[in-house]
Amino acid sequence: MKLRRIIGVLLCLALCLGMLSGCGGEKRYSGEFYGAFDTVVIVTAYCASQEEFDGLFSQTEEELLRLSRLYDIYVPYEGVTGLYQLNQKAGQGPVEVEPEVMELLLFARECYDRTGGVVNVAMGSVLSIWHEAREQAAEEPEKAQLPSQEALSQAAEHCRIEDLVLDEEAGTAELRDSQMSLDVGAVAKGFAVQRVTESLMESGYENFVISAGGNVQAQGAPPEKEGWSVGIEDPQQAGELIDTVTITSQAVVTSGGYERFYTVDGERYHHIIDPETLYPAQRMLSATVICDDGALADCLSTALFLMEPEEALEFARSQGALAILVTLDGQVLDTQEK
Repeated sequence: MKLRRIIGVLLCLALCLGMLSGCGGEKRYSGEFYGAFDTVVIVTAYCASQEEFDGLFSQTEEELLRLSRLYDIYVPYEGVTGLYQLNQKAGQGPVEVEPEVMELLLFARECYDRTGGVVNVAMGSVLSIWHEAREQAAEEPEKAQLPSQEALSQAAEHCRIEDLVLDEEAGTAELRDSQMSLDVGAVAKGFAVQRVTESLMESGYENFVISAGGNVQAQGAPPEKEGWSVGIEDPQQAGELIDTVTITSQAVVTSGGYERFYTVDGERYHHIIDPETLYPAQRMLSATVICDDGALADCLSTALFLMEPEEALEFARSQGALAILVTLDGQVLDTQEK
């Protein structure tokens, strides 16, 4: 899955003072777990009691882990029929999938249409080649090498979104090309965090924030505050911020190539692949999106990263989203600037 980072999720005052009392006796609680989407998930909430927070935290952990297993394309899990199994049965006819898998794939197809094909979950055959190259480099850095253009070009012939056939009534998905595979790294985490947020709201929880790698989803606001303060990291200087935004019932998602990469002959090659060149995109350092829906924010952040800066700003505006971009030369651009 795509790994992106936003720091400074918690209010500075809360970080300094720890558990604070709020209106109505609510206090700040926080906890974290690892395993969902291969990242550390931090859950922070204002609750009336530890028991109430424990319920919120357990629900978040359970549901995110379940969705992570359904959407994992690398590891099979016992008793789980998810994307791994769908990829394994490419070219073998329709496969019955879980409702959450169907929902994700329908959204992924919508993302393809919305972005004009820039975000394409059917690019798994190409992305898997780069994934294997990064894995090999991690094990034997001295043998790190780039994929061959021939292998990438051949794989690109099996990335047609039209070959992903969904039958909602039957609850089946089919990959008609036996050599195609899905990679949902551009959309899955945001989609999952959005769904968990909605589930928590249905359970009656009102003021909380979930930080899952580079995906931050907030609901409500801390007592007597305008919203949750989220720091956006400088992709060129770890630990430094380029901006801080305050959100209420919104999501903030950042895409960038500064964490997941490998090096060949002194050059870095990150994990966000341009569908036109089949190589890591070289248009900007990071793209951050702020909007009401975490799934859409995830999709848009990847799309913007793959566009030229001015094109990305215009596209973000057309989608009703705020965006903060860092160009290759370190310039910070904002959709709110004229």
